[in-house]
Amino acid sequence: MKFGWLFAPSITSVMFALRTTIAALLALAIALWMELGEPQWAAMTVWIVAQNSRGESISKGRWRLVGTVVGMVAAIALMAAFPQYPWLFLPALAIWVGLCAGLATLTHNFRGYALVLAGYTCTIIALGAVKEPDHVFNVAMARGTYIFLGVICETAMGMIALPNVAGRAREELRKRLQAILTRAIPALTAVLRQKTGATDDLSTLLGSLQASSDQIEFSRIEIRSEGNEVEHAYVTLGLVARVLSRGLGLRTRMTAVSHQPEALRPFLEDMASALDGLPERLVTDRRGIAALVQTEALLAECRGRMQTILPRDDDDSLNEGIILTGVEVMLSDLCETLRSYRASVDGAPVSERHRLTRNPDWRASMRNGVRTTVALLFGAYVWEVTAWPQGAVFLTFIAVVCARFATFENTVLLSAAFFYGAVFAALASVIPVFIVMPVTANYPFFCLVAGFFMMLGGLASRNPSTAVMAASYGTFFPFLLGMDNQGRINEIGWFNTTIALLLGLGAGVIIFRAVLPFTPARAGEVLRYQLKRSLRRLALPGVVMDEYVWINEGTQSMERAVRFAGSLSSDRAEAMLRGTLSVLTVGRNVLMLRKLAQHGSLPDTAVTAVDGLVRNLLRRKLPLTHTTATIDPTLDELYALERQSQDPSIRHDLVLAIGSLLIVRTEMPVSRAFLKGAF
Repeated sequence: MKFGWLFAPSITSVMFALRTTIAALLALAIALWMELGEPQWAAMTVWIVAQNSRGESISKGRWRLVGTVVGMVAAIALMAAFPQYPWLFLPALAIWVGLCAGLATLTHNFRGYALVLAGYTCTIIALGAVKEPDHVFNVAMARGTYIFLGVICETAMGMIALPNVAGRAREELRKRLQAILTRAIPALTAVLRQKTGATDDLSTLLGSLQASSDQIEFSRIEIRSEGNEVEHAYVTLGLVARVLSRGLGLRTRMTAVSHQPEALRPFLEDMASALDGLPERLVTDRRGIAALVQTEALLAECRGRMQTILPRDDDDSLNEGIILTGVEVMLSDLCETLRSYRASVDGAPVSERHRLTRNPDWRASMRNGVRTTVALLFGAYVWEVTAWPQGAVFLTFIAVVCARFATFENTVLLSAAFFYGAVFAALASVIPVFIVMPVTANYPFFCLVAGFFMMLGGLASRNPSTAVMAASYGTFFPFLLGMDNQGRINEIGWFNTTIALLLGLGAGVIIFRAVLPFTPARAGEVLRYQLKRSLRRLALPGVVMDEYVWINEGTQSMERAVRFAGSLSSDRAEAMLRGTLSVLTVGRNVLMLRKLAQHGSLPDTAVTAVDGLVRNLLRRKLPLTHTTATIDPTLDELYALERQSQDPSIRHDLVLAIGSLLIVRTEMPVSRAFLKGAF
């Protein structure tokens, strides 16, 4: 139901909205009792800090305090440096906010939020004191007081409303890992059954793992570093990424062989049927022992079948071996993943080698910094030429919207939703400002009215489709109330403030559309740049990249491709996902060939040919026919070696290498076409 979040909310949504509303009204009451000049900022802070989980709220509160302190210091420094020189002060302010937005792009989670907050907090304080520069320190201290008060109230209310946070977080973390595994296993069985859409399921799940890994940081805060469940969770997600990449490779192996032996199909179906029961075993056995035992049995069965077909010398056995080596590697990695999942429950030692990490994107950082700086310079110019009395408020909210959403890639949609949330906040503020506050100064009665509208915002924030608008609504609704101990906001004051707020946010949206905007072509360019950068590292002579590094970078690329695909037509989205998967599959199989070469199973000519193929991927004018001309002689050499070898282990490695080279030959044209921009 479209409005189910409002008419039939979940109990968790109601409790979140209720406790956040109480915390906001409590912070507002304390600020009024302390006779602070702009008490509404304390209530605003509560809604800004409040998140769906305690870990998120605590993390955001901590980093908000850090960002606030940095912004306070920066505002005082800028005001002291340029007290009477507006056209030195305003460009310096624009550069500072742009620098903060650019650096925020290089981080993730609420570290980036602290940086953008340092930018627009500096703007709020500096512009608030622009008429009285001598009082900038007092303005900064007042702003810091509001922030600290709001964070304390939200944290205290969360501690009261959510007892036993550590135990809950530990159980939720286990269930989250369990849910990811129960999604991954059916995707792998779909590959074994060669179902249509199996690749799409794998790519979607692969693209979600980085976000899941980011969320684990908040579980660490809630668990308070008790035990090593968090470290195991990081490792388990990294291993899931590797298993999914094996599934993608197996899919290509099945299509790359000349034909699939009929005798192999019942065996693959039996494997898939056995894997079908793993999700249920993970649910019934929280330690995952039964699932691990069954997977190890399947791996042993696969290796046993390999031993029976490798001594044979015919095309069927070779093709079957190529496919089964892919199944073997996938099952082996699945066993390691389940061992990590079991260790997270048992508390065994852990190695963080497989952990997913995020690499900084310096191009995006530069783009966001420039765009934010241009936005503030535009706002400063408008203020200067119009001499608008509300120009400082106008410029302040340009800084808020530009800095807040500079770290997001599709900023047009997000900033527009943020603007609409402010519109709804303005409409909701009409009743308290024009009906309630003129007739009574009774705070409890005011809380009933304002609390009702805050509850609506809290419920909307728990609904994914309205979360961005609700964040804006919750932030600006208290601001537009214009609370004060000595009086109330009048109609003219409310109108001027609202117009300045909406025009500032609207200007931010327009600037996002005009300066380095998000477009499908831009999305493809960014993704291709990221993939080419990874391939250049892979193609460096003498450099052997760790497979986990490639999978980690591939997971980030897949996350970006899935996110971008929602803004493209179905054909372009499919081409982007297919091209990204192709490049990732080529790179991973190149690493597999290099690994086999290190073991001495491959001739030097095969390694040289593979290294040349990777470098050819980055050459735009090289004809695609060159790929076949390079790979086919190497394949013929491997086929001959496989027939001549009598050692089962060497034959096993050669069959694995042949399969990897077939994958590279199959995927290379798709990868080249995508990297050349043909999508």
